Amino acid sequence: MLWSWYLANDTQFYIIGAVILIVAVRHLRIAAAVVSAIMVSSWAITGLVAYSNNHIPNSDDPLALFDMIYDKPWTRIGPYMIGMCVGWILFRTNCQLRMSRLTVVLGWMMSSAVGLYLIYGLYGQELNKLGGAAYSSLSHSAWALSLAWIIIACSTGHGGYVNTFLSAPCIYPFSRATYCAYLVHPIVIRIMALNSTAPLHLGTDSMVSSN
Repeated sequence: MLWSWYLANDTQFYIIGAVILIVAVRHLRIAAAVVSAIMVSSWAITGLVAYSNNHIPNSDDPLALFDMIYDKPWTRIGPYMIGMCVGWILFRTNCQLRMSRLTVVLGWMMSSAVGLYLIYGLYGQELNKLGGAAYSSLSHSAWALSLAWIIIACSTGHGGYVNTFLSAPCIYPFSRATYCAYLVHPIVIRIMALNSTAPLHLGTDSMVSSN
């Protein structure tokens, strides 16, 4: 399966993360410094590769520079480190975090703004070379931070209606089918394409309607 490249990434991240967590038990500052160095290095390398190759992210060619940026572990480790830090915080605090109402409101506003911008912010815009490099290097980690707030808020009693919805039993089957969907969805897309009686021209509208 050509799309299983991310399983290789995840395996490497798991090994690196396990070593960092073992170090964090006795030397938290060293572990934090290592995580910070990994993330900054990942951002810098991704940005440098994108800038040197004049890469401008867009929906018309989402897999541009696939072999240089898209599937490389050193360009994708940032979100994994963020997720690992979230898990560490929740474990150490036993999901007991006190936050003021203002902090909660600002957290939800920032999380929503970042998530919506990453999805819709580039619509109708043309990034320059530097902007494209910055977006390429930071977008994955920014998305992870947006989701990190949702996880922290819902796990510590500050999720409100979002936590009620995500914790509903009717959602469980969808969450458990996520990994399976990841493994089989290219096969479904391939079958649909091969059974099509006319050429399929990919665009924003056709991609949404096909899904």
